[in-house]
Amino acid sequence: MRVSKCLLSLAVAAVVAPAAYAEAVKLTTLEWPPYVMADGSGASSEAVISTFAAAGDTATVQVFPWNRAVNLAAKDPAWIGVYPEYYDSTADAEASGDRCLYSASYGKSPVGFVHRSDNAFDWSGHGDLSAYKIGVVQGYLNEETFDAMVADGRLKVDAGPTDASNLSKVAAGRIDAVVIDRNVFEHLMATEASLADHAGALTFHAVPLAEHDLHVCFENSDAGRAARDRFNGAL
Repeated sequence: MRVSKCLLSLAVAAVVAPAAYAEAVKLTTLEWPPYVMADGSGASSEAVISTFAAAGDTATVQVFPWNRAVNLAAKDPAWIGVYPEYYDSTADAEASGDRCLYSASYGKSPVGFVHRSDNAFDWSGHGDLSAYKIGVVQGYLNEETFDAMVADGRLKVDAGPTDASNLSKVAAGRIDAVVIDRNVFEHLMATEASLADHAGALTFHAVPLAEHDLHVCFENSDAGRAARDRFNGAL
């Protein structure tokens, strides 16, 4: 995905709770189509904003590069949370981490491998993956066992800046496969001009790596906990 330089705020008015109890909340996000588009719209934004509206809150979202989105939500009190996030116990302030408080799930992200249709990539268990060089996006969680194998050197990975750049690498034969959300893959193949010539060359492997829940990761504070609880109550 390309990180947009255009930051656009979206707001939805509170429609359920009495005005005296309404809260204005600001959340960070990233460009990750089709979940979040460059202008902040998209399926994830719609789900998050409408859930807050059901709770009686006015939710405003703004697109940033991913690492900045995470840091702002964790460290700047002006921002109450960041989405969409996969669950990570090392970040969960109610488990072994201290960065944020996870909401209940508001959606799903099917993750797997894309490879050239004419190469020999295949897998049925994690041990099979050691034979390949696999593209990942820098800073993204993928799947717990896969990430642990990367961390201890059992897997060869190429960390790129975006999903689109990773797909270009696998299409060119520079890497064997990439880890990617299936909906993101299908959207990029349909809309990214640089990938148009490779539409018939790339395929999503039938064996999934994971199906992740999508969460809002709220600031680890009393205000963050209160916002998380209102959000969860409206799901």
